[in-house]
Amino acid sequence: VRNYDLIVLEDLKVKNMTRSAKGTVESPGKNVAQKSGLNRSILEQSWTMFCQRLSDKAANTTEQVEVIFVNPAYTG
Repeated sequence: VRNYDLIVLEDLKVKNMTRSAKGTVESPGKNVAQKSGLNRSILEQSWTMFCQRLSDKAANTTEQVEVIFVNPAYTG
């Protein structure tokens, strides 16, 4: 935060990304174990907490630091 005056992050929907893949009795999910592992990995990284902490740090600096969240579509 000290070295930059503009920080751009993807506005990821972590809650939607970590939804369960179990499905229902009538329509069971596929690759549930793999999806469970991916969800665990995403949640361990605590992306939401990182973004919140970064925004808080930027707001509390003596210099003006702007944090922008952009649509993650086509950013890859």
